[in-house]
Amino acid sequence: MDPLEKSHYTTPEVYDLVYSAYTEDIPFYVTTAQAAKGPVLELGCGTGRILIPTLQADVDIEGIDLRPEMLEALKAKAEALGLKPRVHVGDMRDFTRPRRYALITIPFRAFLHNLTSEDQIKTLRVCREHLDSGGRLVFNVFHPSFDKLVKGDGEPTLETELRHPSTGLPVRKFVTPFRDRVNQLLRAENEVQVLDAEGRTNVVHRYEFTLRWIYKAEMELLLHVAGWPRWQIKGGFDGRPLQKDTDEMVVTAWKD
Repeated sequence: MDPLEKSHYTTPEVYDLVYSAYTEDIPFYVTTAQAAKGPVLELGCGTGRILIPTLQADVDIEGIDLRPEMLEALKAKAEALGLKPRVHVGDMRDFTRPRRYALITIPFRAFLHNLTSEDQIKTLRVCREHLDSGGRLVFNVFHPSFDKLVKGDGEPTLETELRHPSTGLPVRKFVTPFRDRVNQLLRAENEVQVLDAEGRTNVVHRYEFTLRWIYKAEMELLLHVAGWPRWQIKGGFDGRPLQKDTDEMVVTAWKD
């Protein structure tokens, strides 16, 4: 088996295999959702890595994702836990929901899948339209690191090593980056290798996606153009100031 998927992300099974071990942002988003004291909408909810723990915290949360198969996997996992998620197929750039929310989130750098300024502004505007007065938009993206941007393209790097949750066998994820530094685009070719008990590669999954990186001043301009009157940009989930280009940009914007 050696599939190559020319899309954002891969199958739900491989997505969960690779990304379910990342938990650093879960307490932040769950706590932020609890503090909203009102309905929450998560954009790019995928297979529920954050949405399901938020549901377990008794938050009134809905989710939107572009890919139906991701939402089917989310619903199966949630229902196995006795939860009834409300999730919808939709595009973060252009969606319509009848409710207005106290909080909208776009976790796990999903905002970077907007590859043009027009799409970035569309997403920011439609989020503002779906918030109650005083509501917040919260999302995180990586700050572009100079050291990483000047590295050579086409060089595979071992990004992740973990154990398969079912078999305990090793799993390795390699990333080969290709950077368009003029248009601020990062295309990542990903290879996930599942090894056998002897350490030989047994199964390989390949997929790719493209992200557009954003600088802090650029983010502030996007928020201003999209009509947000107030925002703050922190340097991590712990609320520290954004001071280094290796920090995570955590954005909070208020409707009014």
